[in-house]
Amino acid sequence: MLKTLDRYILGQFFRALLVVTLAVIVLVVAINLIEKLRDFVDHNVPAQDIALYYLYYSGWAVKSFLPIFVFLAGLFAVGSMASNNEIRAIKAGGISVFRFSLPLLIVALFIGAAHFCYNEFIFPPANRRMVELKEFTINQRSKSSVINRRNLYRQVSDSVYYVIDLYSVPDRTGKGIKLYQRSAGNSMGKFITAREMRFNRGGWMFYDGSTRSSIDSVETFTVFDSLPAPLITDKPEDLERRLGSPEDMSYEELTYYINLMKRTGGPHLAETIELKTKVSFPFTSFVVMVLCIPLASRRRQSGMAGSLAGAAGFILLYFVSYKVIKSLGAHGEIPPNVAAWGVNVFFFGVGVVMSFFGRK
Repeated sequence: MLKTLDRYILGQFFRALLVVTLAVIVLVVAINLIEKLRDFVDHNVPAQDIALYYLYYSGWAVKSFLPIFVFLAGLFAVGSMASNNEIRAIKAGGISVFRFSLPLLIVALFIGAAHFCYNEFIFPPANRRMVELKEFTINQRSKSSVINRRNLYRQVSDSVYYVIDLYSVPDRTGKGIKLYQRSAGNSMGKFITAREMRFNRGGWMFYDGSTRSSIDSVETFTVFDSLPAPLITDKPEDLERRLGSPEDMSYEELTYYINLMKRTGGPHLAETIELKTKVSFPFTSFVVMVLCIPLASRRRQSGMAGSLAGAAGFILLYFVSYKVIKSLGAHGEIPPNVAAWGVNVFFFGVGVVMSFFGRK
């Protein structure tokens, strides 16, 4: 059960977290609103759509900056207690720094877990809605780019791949299909073209096309009105799925994208690092709390202004390091696990060392 001291510490932290989160979100939204105000006016965007857009935009800010919110809130809460000599009184009462820090560290772990769940289950659909509002309501783009998918390339196996020139999402119909199947020796075994493909209850069917095959140096050519396509194993929802930015995908969506790239032989190193980052980044809330407690628990003569300057420097160093390490990983300079976890492990070690060698 929470003791009185734990409730007091967590109360200080959550009040600071609420203030910091609201302040940063209001600032970010205000800056973005100033940038887009002319678009809103020119396109006569209704006020309710603007409000809904910034509701979703606030969700993006939480996804992107929650560890910063946690760090600043911890800095304010613990720093305020240090300035008021409350931490000194706690130590004088025989309570160790670790015991004092324990509720904050546990809460930071829960925040990290909640951050991961938010990124997986809440943010992706909300972000898609925000993108739709931006593209179709604010920028007034045509919805044909969503209704119709162009130049779809899929690889079924090492020897089978196909191309669809145009795929209609509402009709679940493809136009301009070419299917290639290589035979032994990497030569062309079968080449099928079709004007149209449709998904029926039994699977995909080709319509109005031709088949050219070459087996043992014997070539054949046939024309068909309809032909089953059992080699195409993708379901309509696989072709309809829009693959957005890896940063905005859920873990499941990005895993699907990486597997697709592996099947088609496309590059996927950067996406693999992003997949691992989807686990490591929420853990950052715990790492910054480990760093924040020894930094803020010492009473400083410079006051809150000095603490804020130090926090700004730390945030800059942390995220610059994060971007640099990810970039090195994306270019194959370092292993993916190091690119995703290296900065967290380093700063976690720094926080542990600071806590161990700090003043008791």
